[in-house]
Amino acid sequence: MKNHQAATDGLTRYRWLWELALFSVLSVFWLFLWASQGKIYTGDDLSFHLNRVQGLVAQLTSGHWGLGHIATTTFSGWGYPINLFYPAYTLVPLAVLQIVLGGVRAYTVFLFLITLLTLYVTRFVGQRLLGSYFQGVLMAILYSFSQYRILDFFARGALAEGMVFACLPLVLYGTYELAIGDVRHGVWLVVGMTLIALTHVVSLLLAAVLVLLTLGIFFLQRTALKRRLGALVLVVGATVLLTLTFLAPLVEQLHALSGLSILQFKLSQSAMSMGDFLLNSAVNQMGSGQINLGWLMLMLLLLSLVMWRELTPALRYLLGLAVVFVWMVTNWFPWSLFQGVLGMIQFPSRFLAIASLLIALVGARALTLVLPRLTRRGQGGLLMVVAAFGIILSTTSFLAFYQNPYGNAITQADYHRVATTSDSTDYVRPQSLDAMPALRTHSVAVMNPGAGLHQLSRRVGPDRFTYLVHSRRAQTVKLPHLYYPGYQVAVNGHQQRLQWNHMAILRARLSAGTNRLQVTYQPTRIQRVSAWISVLAWLGAGVGLTVRWVIARRNHHFAK
Repeated sequence: MKNHQAATDGLTRYRWLWELALFSVLSVFWLFLWASQGKIYTGDDLSFHLNRVQGLVAQLTSGHWGLGHIATTTFSGWGYPINLFYPAYTLVPLAVLQIVLGGVRAYTVFLFLITLLTLYVTRFVGQRLLGSYFQGVLMAILYSFSQYRILDFFARGALAEGMVFACLPLVLYGTYELAIGDVRHGVWLVVGMTLIALTHVVSLLLAAVLVLLTLGIFFLQRTALKRRLGALVLVVGATVLLTLTFLAPLVEQLHALSGLSILQFKLSQSAMSMGDFLLNSAVNQMGSGQINLGWLMLMLLLLSLVMWRELTPALRYLLGLAVVFVWMVTNWFPWSLFQGVLGMIQFPSRFLAIASLLIALVGARALTLVLPRLTRRGQGGLLMVVAAFGIILSTTSFLAFYQNPYGNAITQADYHRVATTSDSTDYVRPQSLDAMPALRTHSVAVMNPGAGLHQLSRRVGPDRFTYLVHSRRAQTVKLPHLYYPGYQVAVNGHQQRLQWNHMAILRARLSAGTNRLQVTYQPTRIQRVSAWISVLAWLGAGVGLTVRWVIARRNHHFAK
């Protein structure tokens, strides 16, 4: 008995070490096959994200603080203002890894760290919501090995969306506490929504839907309505202030570029048929056009529905939400009614990330209800079985993807080329698209055929292009750049009034002879003000959390 008690105390005392070892091993196994051959699979969109990362690398290695606004060495180097439309803040760790390790190796390590973080965050949330450390670990494994997460990273190459998997549990937990629990823990909603807003804007819209529907759990108890509404207002306000440094410039750009139309699809057409969805889920299809929930999540959903009567009212509500989100993925959902509000999400299948989270949460409880008398050893055995099952399914998914000719991949030798030459035009006006081939030549002479121009040199730096151009006569010429608020043009040291034509191509007035032409990007007033507001908000949040921690420590000390 004493030996058993000592072993139990040892496991509890060194739980953090066992957890680190388990989660590290699971992260390696999740990634092993996909990275073991010294290459990474780009899927649909990874080249786009790698260009974003290499832009940050160029900014950091140039010695300039900040993320930069326009791409001078990536996205084919014409000055694509990618960081104004797509948040890059949470990619900084990957950029640092690129500087230290480089290429495929850095990306592989980053995926390992993201998976490790997803496991830790989900275990934390699962333990809080289910009241059991064991069930929290079980939920973390189920969620991190979910089929849609694998599809996101490797079939779709959706790096930013894959990173959001680590934030969604915090959104769920914070919303749950605001609606039915301790409103002080609503701060986790601020953390989750802020991280998502600084990672992937479309996922922010998806998370907002999760928040709105989860808040309905309030009606199970209906207590302290005014206090909860007040806390919700504070949460929304804090989130806006913390993310204003990105959201305000985004709104400014979209308002100024009224002709810009971010690629959208008719949701009723991009949604999947119920039959195809269930079939693809049942056999773990791995094509980017066969997005699915996966066999494991499908079985967990069915098990949870079977155990409906044994669940608490709150878990029943969340299980009902899981069913709703699965329904929303299919064309059975009346998407035509929501096209105007949610058209930006492009693909309803993106809601599978939320569905997987809710199924993992309720499924972890359902599994323990099926096996109610597990000893500590039995719990460990169940975790190993679930982990092994997840690894096996991940392996079969890899093998299916590996045999698919669509499974394009890049090696260390290919990395720099792929990570700098994306031809994305997501944030280019429709009327400018015909000019893109000429813009990518980086030549003022090519932009103005027959104008008697000779480009002597071109140099780039952070948010800056410098040209030496000889002109036979004084004339106004087109530049290989498009207009976005913040661009400035100077010729021979004199700033010119910004001009652009009907295709949004910038123009400059050259003198006869050799001209030193500078095209730069300077933050607008809205960008500067919003950045300072967010800096102050982050400082205030840091001070507030520190004071809160000190008070809690002091109260704990006196309680002893």
